[in-house]
Amino acid sequence: MAVMLRTLGIPSRVVNGFRSDEFNDLTGNYIVRGKDAHAWVEAYFPGYGWQTFDPTPAGSSGTPQGWSRVALYLDAMASFWREWIVSYDVSHQYVLGRTVLNGTQSLWQKANVWARGTYSSMLEWGGRMRVRAERSPALWLLLAAAISVAFLVLRNLGSILRFSREQFLRAHPEHSPEQAAAVWYRRMVRALAKRGVQKPASLTPQEFVRKIDDEKLREPVARFTEVYESARFGKSIEDAVRLPELCDEVLTATRKR
Repeated sequence: MAVMLRTLGIPSRVVNGFRSDEFNDLTGNYIVRGKDAHAWVEAYFPGYGWQTFDPTPAGSSGTPQGWSRVALYLDAMASFWREWIVSYDVSHQYVLGRTVLNGTQSLWQKANVWARGTYSSMLEWGGRMRVRAERSPALWLLLAAAISVAFLVLRNLGSILRFSREQFLRAHPEHSPEQAAAVWYRRMVRALAKRGVQKPASLTPQEFVRKIDDEKLREPVARFTEVYESARFGKSIEDAVRLPELCDEVLTATRKR
């Protein structure tokens, strides 16, 4: 084409370079490979300058899809490595620092706007609640009492659940004889503690029995402990059912001291 133009008296030249239509949407760059080397013709027209004429048919364009995108990810990783590891210098430090600073400032501004908006909304809500309370004081007193009760229930929810669980196990030891035995043993230990007989945490149940000096009290505690261990570690439902009666014997013995 350059020769043909020159025979017609039109200045022309052959230009060498690269032509690529492979776009990596992950990095926002066009990918130029060795196979993209290309040559084309430029012709000079007075008043317009050098104009490009490329007689080569255009190739397919667009962004690869499917499995072909694997190469794009690999190219993006290589580009990141070259840009931020191999070629990392003061200018990159400046860009990175400005990016972090701008991001921090933007985040702070958003947080500040959110806080101001939330505070204004709370003030408006408080004003509306005050007006409503002035119009219906009895209703709002009842609502405040209900909220207080709900708060107390939530605050003591763990204790309430434990108490309910213990009451259930006392009534139905067959569901979990080992847990029911633990419940009754704790009750027995608390009853003894109120009468001045403390059980150290370091003592086993049998060691605690031998530590009791009062023979009249030691005997019912020993019977209770024997049945307790059978229910607690042997999971005996029959023994778990007997524990309430034996616990009452211990309580009766503590009252006679």
